[in-house]
Amino acid sequence: MTQKERLGVRLVGSLLLAICLGTGNVYAQETANGQTFEERAAAIDADIRAFVQDAQEYVRRAESAEGDFQRLLWRRSEDSGLEAITSSHALARLVIAQESNGLDSGEWRARATELLTGMQQGVQDYLTGVLERKDTDAVPDNPDPAALASLEDQQAELWRRILRLLSASQDTATLSGEFGIDNEGQRTFTQSALRESVRFLSLSLEGATEQLDRIERQLEVLPKDADLAAKQRLVEERVRRLARNLTAASNLLKKVGMDDSRYRQQLIEVTGTVTTDIFNWRVLKGLLSEWLSDLGTWSKENLPQAVFKGLLFLLVLWIALAASRVTRRIVDEGLKRSNFKISRLLRNMIISSAGGFVLLLGVLFGLAQLGISVGPLLAGLGIAGFIVGFALQDTLGNFAAGLMILLYRPYDVGDIVETGTVFGKVSHMSLVNTTILTFDNQTLVMPNSKIWGDVIKNVTAQSNRRVDMVFGIGYGDDIPKAEALLTEIVTQHEKVLADPTPVIRLHTLNESSVDFIVRPWVRTEDYWDVYWDVTRAVKIRFDEEGVSIPFPQRDIHLYRGDQEPLATVLSTRATERDSTQQPVGWQGTKEAETPDVDDGAAT
Repeated sequence: MTQKERLGVRLVGSLLLAICLGTGNVYAQETANGQTFEERAAAIDADIRAFVQDAQEYVRRAESAEGDFQRLLWRRSEDSGLEAITSSHALARLVIAQESNGLDSGEWRARATELLTGMQQGVQDYLTGVLERKDTDAVPDNPDPAALASLEDQQAELWRRILRLLSASQDTATLSGEFGIDNEGQRTFTQSALRESVRFLSLSLEGATEQLDRIERQLEVLPKDADLAAKQRLVEERVRRLARNLTAASNLLKKVGMDDSRYRQQLIEVTGTVTTDIFNWRVLKGLLSEWLSDLGTWSKENLPQAVFKGLLFLLVLWIALAASRVTRRIVDEGLKRSNFKISRLLRNMIISSAGGFVLLLGVLFGLAQLGISVGPLLAGLGIAGFIVGFALQDTLGNFAAGLMILLYRPYDVGDIVETGTVFGKVSHMSLVNTTILTFDNQTLVMPNSKIWGDVIKNVTAQSNRRVDMVFGIGYGDDIPKAEALLTEIVTQHEKVLADPTPVIRLHTLNESSVDFIVRPWVRTEDYWDVYWDVTRAVKIRFDEEGVSIPFPQRDIHLYRGDQEPLATVLSTRATERDSTQQPVGWQGTKEAETPDVDDGAAT
């Protein structure tokens, strides 16, 4: 048995002799059975005497035992001592409750007084001996992980006993005062021991935190060192254990009316957990003072360098912006002078990508000047991009369709297109959607996936376009004359192209008309001007030359007689497409577009 262990056994023995050990848990069970005061007190006293015998037996056997078994017996004897204190307090509270009801406590008051009086000195001696063992909490800077784990287990057990003894000593002083026993010495001792324990825990927590910081810095250099990783886990557990013990000790300080704001502040700083203690003005004031002090120290040491890095970052960013604008202009001029026929969307994308790439390089270089690691940042952006892309599958589908439109160029900005049920002029394009402006001035934004997945009709994709028109004359009119008039009207129009040659042919012998097809070629932007001008000119010239333009007619025959009643027979003499055909006398083909009346000379 070591000298320290012998001291512990002797202290336990002296405590047993001073207070006559017992347990409080047994009392809690017995008092629930509706016993009288005398029966309860007698039960507690009987249990005390039984536990005295057990504790003395542990002490006797520990003196002759060795190794782990000796430490186990020693621990059992200490447990009995701690339980004895709780039992003595229970008996004292039972006497106080009896007397508060105006009843006589009899001989049990003398018994409780005897226990409290003997316990004061016994607890002091026992707590003094236990506190002498706390100095082993100062762990070396580089302990062996196995030794550190064993030490942590011992310290956890030791501080559970210390805190329990401190609480018991405080309760002893309080109960002694209620019994009229002089408790000044006990109270002074408790406050001194509590103050010493809290200071020791605070210093130990500060040292453990610094040790954890050193290990973390070493792991930055040697991230795969298994021993360092094991030490880190053990020291982290030590920090948590010390924080718990310091919290319990601070609660005891608060209970006896002592100032604990300093230690509450330390707990918030170390654990990073904001509790209701933050509303304590002293704690908040201490935290603010500490933060301002740290800020002042950091400013003196790092502010000039931080300001220089910030200015350097802004300079790099300004240069990157200027280089990005210059790159855009250079790429734009290069594309204009090149012979590549690319869409405006692809051109804008190339220009934007070139400028954005230069700007991105500048930003990354500026961040490197600030000391920010670019590699993890790019990896994080890649992971975030994957997650966002998975969440925006529809948008990515539109993006992919935009790339296909970009590559195959079915239309460009300014083209007149028809896709699905939409017909209008392309106003704006992006890789996600296309904006189409209809001829009645409505703006339609269509996803690229809907456009690419449907038939795309680009009306203005070619520089020249054929105007398809049909004009009908009556069966009694002069066909060569009508053909000559149509040829004259078409060939004399200034916007009709001579090559390819306009086509004017007798096409169909309809039920009530003889139809000519008129197909001149024009520039795409002149399509509607020629369509409207030729239609108007044909009507005027046919009227001047006496060429008829058939229209639907009906003959109504009325019959009156004995054989049949009055009847009306309707027969259609000249049927065009339907009864609502326009009276100008021309028919458009299936390929011809029908413009709105407000289109004007749409191009």
